Amino acid sequence: MRIPVSLAIELLNNEKVVGLPTETVYGLAAKASSDEAIKKIFEFKKRPLDNPLILHVSSIDEVKRYLIKDENTFYDLAKAFWPGPLTLVMPVIDKLISPLVRANLPTAAFRMPCHPIPVEIIRSLGPIVMPSANLSGKPSATSYEDVEEDFGEDFPVVDGGRTLKGIESTILVLKEGVWELGRRGSLSLESIEKVLGYSPKPASDKKLVCPGQKYRHYAPKASLILSEKRPDSKIEAVLGFKDKTYPDDLNPLYLSDLNSPAEASKNLYHLLRLLDRRGYQSVWVDMDMPKGGLWDTLRERIQKASS
Repeated sequence: MRIPVSLAIELLNNEKVVGLPTETVYGLAAKASSDEAIKKIFEFKKRPLDNPLILHVSSIDEVKRYLIKDENTFYDLAKAFWPGPLTLVMPVIDKLISPLVRANLPTAAFRMPCHPIPVEIIRSLGPIVMPSANLSGKPSATSYEDVEEDFGEDFPVVDGGRTLKGIESTILVLKEGVWELGRRGSLSLESIEKVLGYSPKPASDKKLVCPGQKYRHYAPKASLILSEKRPDSKIEAVLGFKDKTYPDDLNPLYLSDLNSPAEASKNLYHLLRLLDRRGYQSVWVDMDMPKGGLWDTLRERIQKASS
């Protein structure tokens, strides 16, 4: 059910859950101060309670009050990439943030979205939590139609069209003064390295502290066969690239051309859902793609979707 921003604010203020667009993917939003609404998010998504949520804020100053101590590199990263697709996980004063949000951890995840709709709502209501608007395990929602598909036509959603990025935020975890990589995402590690002076190494405990990393994720019903060449087994479709040639009998669906990783990222979840809508059972994903930057993020998401 499409609703205006004004009604979304009213519903959120009354401890309801609504679907909202961001620049990355659509999210299920609830006021961060409402445990009642947050519990509904876990119920709607069928999300385990030990999977933490991201606090969405509208300014860097909103985060300060939660932190155990000031971290200069937090401000460096926030000033460089906020608003935008970067989530930062840091130690917090736990009594200030619901244990439902933190999954009872001593850390919390923060992001400032770069989309006018959630920003307007946060400025009106204060911080909100907003995990991706999909049933846990399924590909994330990148359109109003995706949210409706998972939660029904009566579920309230602000329609912001297709999302710009199509892939979730990059997550960094602060550990003993050093940032580690919790999740690849829409922001490249190369961009982060320019600010930090180093490239974050993978976090050893990312499945515990990072939202969305502990359980199977991004997966369509279709069986995905990952290969740089056409597999010998029977396939019904191929997920590939516009500047490559595939037989018509493979029903090709195109992520992008090989010079457009941002377009490929934007289209990935949309096409994974399309595979299921068309009822394909066995799909070849052409893994013959460039390396580095967003291509590495795309490759990781595809591998998770096939596992």
